[in-house]
Amino acid sequence: VLQWLGAMIMAAEPRGKQGHVAPEGFNFWPQQGNHVIDVLGNDQTTPFEKKLKNLLLIQALHAKMHGFPTSGCALNTFTLLLHLFKPIKSDAAASFSSFFLLRRDTVELMGSWARQEKDSKNEARFGETEQFEAALQVAESDPSFSAAVWDKSHFKNQIFWLATKGVGVLLLPVVKEAFHCMQNIAGHLVEKDRDNADVAWREFLIAEATLKEPVFLERLGHLINLTFHFLKHAAAGAGEAFPTPAPSALWHACPSAVLENTLDLLDLYRDRQKRANNMVTGLFVYLDPVPVLTTLCVVMASDEHVRDPSLRGRAVKILHRLCTAFPAWMDKLNQEPLRQHMVPCLVNVFIAVEKAIMSYYDLSYRLKYELRVPVMELFELCLQHEEHRHVLTAFVRGSGNDRFLKLLTQLINDTNSQTEEAIRTVKDYHQKKDEEASAAASSSAPGPGGQHDEQVTDDDQTDGGEDVYRRSRMNYKEHAKKYFSLACRTWKTLWLLCKHCATTIVEGHSLLEQLLHTSLDAQLHFLVGPEMKNIKASPQEYDELGFNPKEWVKQIAEMFLFLTRVNHEEVARVVAKDERYYSQANFQKAYNFVRKYGLLNDSELVEFNKFIKDLGERVEQQRSAMDQVDIPAEYLCEMMADIMSDPVQFPQSKKIVDRWVAVRQIMGKDLDPYANTPVKVEDLIPMTQLKEEIHRFAKDKSITLEGGNMFEN
Repeated sequence: VLQWLGAMIMAAEPRGKQGHVAPEGFNFWPQQGNHVIDVLGNDQTTPFEKKLKNLLLIQALHAKMHGFPTSGCALNTFTLLLHLFKPIKSDAAASFSSFFLLRRDTVELMGSWARQEKDSKNEARFGETEQFEAALQVAESDPSFSAAVWDKSHFKNQIFWLATKGVGVLLLPVVKEAFHCMQNIAGHLVEKDRDNADVAWREFLIAEATLKEPVFLERLGHLINLTFHFLKHAAAGAGEAFPTPAPSALWHACPSAVLENTLDLLDLYRDRQKRANNMVTGLFVYLDPVPVLTTLCVVMASDEHVRDPSLRGRAVKILHRLCTAFPAWMDKLNQEPLRQHMVPCLVNVFIAVEKAIMSYYDLSYRLKYELRVPVMELFELCLQHEEHRHVLTAFVRGSGNDRFLKLLTQLINDTNSQTEEAIRTVKDYHQKKDEEASAAASSSAPGPGGQHDEQVTDDDQTDGGEDVYRRSRMNYKEHAKKYFSLACRTWKTLWLLCKHCATTIVEGHSLLEQLLHTSLDAQLHFLVGPEMKNIKASPQEYDELGFNPKEWVKQIAEMFLFLTRVNHEEVARVVAKDERYYSQANFQKAYNFVRKYGLLNDSELVEFNKFIKDLGERVEQQRSAMDQVDIPAEYLCEMMADIMSDPVQFPQSKKIVDRWVAVRQIMGKDLDPYANTPVKVEDLIPMTQLKEEIHRFAKDKSITLEGGNMFEN
């Protein structure tokens, strides 16, 4: 029986891979059936291939030629696997071993998941090459590794690995074909081509009858539970999951497809979960939230366990979807051990997805931004609870300070980029309208720009689904709406962290300067300053774009207040240094704006007004002092051309910059910006003698330095 199941799974492997798209191939599910819809509606398609039932016949012929199971056969085979797996108890998960996949005599059972003739990895695994080789040595010293492959002691292990691989090659192609493809075809063609729509609807209902049948869901839930129990056990090395330990050899030997396929399955069933007063229903009735959430948090938290930032982003995305859908799951985040570790997990995964770029064509980093949305929303939900706020405070003032500063640096960069992209698109939109109006007035045909939607056809996508011509087909309003939405979400998170972590921000001098100069001052310049005229629009258009200037100005004013309550003098000193965006007129306009629309209460208005007046006096004094001094060139920062307070040298490029500038660069990219080589904060070389010279010079000339002068009492 096991040999037969292994043969079925090996034969089904092509069905679980991208490509082989119908009608040339045999897979309907890639691209969610859009390619098949195009084929059915294309005038160039042959009459035979215009019928969905004929495409299904072609798929059946492919099955005979290639030897893979058809959808019904695959589903029946997987149901048999679930039946065999049913008697295995939850506590048996600790006995499952990924070392079984490293045996050379398991190829006929596990196909591509087994070790082939060479010792190299033929299937993507969690461990890198060296870690995989070390895991192989550990496996070979395990007594069970040398037991005969058909020894009865392996039976539970064999069924577990057959079932988990069956998820990817037997179950998922059928689920995707039904839920993505056939349902999509039926809905798209119901008014245009009733015959094809009926065939698609029939195929969907046949699959759904099994995929949503209670006994099937119960047994599938049992498999998923044990899969997460095993992943948790392998990730923690049989110890506690938190704090996240170093991954075990079992984890390094495990195919990453185990996690990827399980996340796919949860996503597919979550998409079709009927909400019943936030009650858990369907597949999720049978899932134990503790191992699921714990494993997902380990994946989010540790780049030692999962190096792929996109996979870590998918983990937080599904965790967010489940917790926001089911209050009972959300409650688990507020209980031990997750209560103590959820915030650090969110910080780590936010930083990780910085490197998640869809492709060369993802020019606006949209994938990275969208992966961060669930992280930010979970931050907001968690920080509603005092326990999580205490954890955050301890984390940012303790071992997590560097990671928190990096998160804030990336948040600031995101808000700036998203806002600039949205505002630029609105300006382009108005410019395009003016050009079309001029063309119409001169009897010229209007250009096609601005009429396209961001939804694109599959012919213009790469294999990964990216739109090659995104910018040329962009719907300006939809694009601006998307980026205003992202910017609003990011601004809210930045505001939230300023509220709860203002002391840490002010003490992190480089971060404070970046926040004030490139973000708060700059946004006032765009929202109430001279740049606002470039995005003037009607209130109705603002509503259509999701752009709320009142809310943004209110948040900026409140963020200034959060920071000044920690250290009024330091915040004023840093703002006064900003010669690019700071303007007393902008701050006065911001005050008038919040007063006119009642955005701050009376005491906050008085506090904000006092800050603005003190700031104006300080700027005047500081700039007057600087104008009267000729600062030696070697005292100026290589990058910012400002007088330095703590000069440091990059070890590779040998460039000398102020410490806060160097730290900001490293927090953003982990690179020497001049040599483009990796560098860490601790690698920076302090220029002690130069620092003393600068501080003596500044004291003599009455120039205020960041963090104060070392020769002042």
